[in-house]
Amino acid sequence: MEKEVTVEDVAECLDRMGLQYLATVGLDGKPKVRPVQYMVLSEGKMWFCTNSEKDMYAELQEFPFIDLCASRLEKDEINTSWIRFSAEAVFEENSAVKEAIMQKSAIVHELYKNNPDHPLFKVFYLKNIRGSMNNLGHVKGLEERADFVKPKEFSL
Repeated sequence: MEKEVTVEDVAECLDRMGLQYLATVGLDGKPKVRPVQYMVLSEGKMWFCTNSEKDMYAELQEFPFIDLCASRLEKDEINTSWIRFSAEAVFEENSAVKEAIMQKSAIVHELYKNNPDHPLFKVFYLKNIRGSMNNLGHVKGLEERADFVKPKEFSL
């Protein structure tokens, strides 16, 4: 029996890939995609951060639903893994999470002058996460090969 995907597995995958692309519904009703970085796992929740002056913050206040995709191209391209999921963003004031993010990210630490209480610094976690982990070698409609990792679907 295959191991069920956990929030820890998803967080580790995002850390390994480094940069992710997060899609929101823009205030104009059109999709918006931007690079983001998963920050920390705390109390079983995956946390991200943003700035309250950014469009992403306003979009998530109005439409809290996101899609996220990430990958890191491997030298042997066919073994490149990727992850894609949908979720709902929940903003919450959490000093411990803000401090952990500042410890992890040099740029966040610098931008907000190592002040977790900076008024523009906002954090959010994801809930109702549904998606899959895949690799480029597994493509629907093509012949399945035993040496390719099968997609792993998850709901967290």
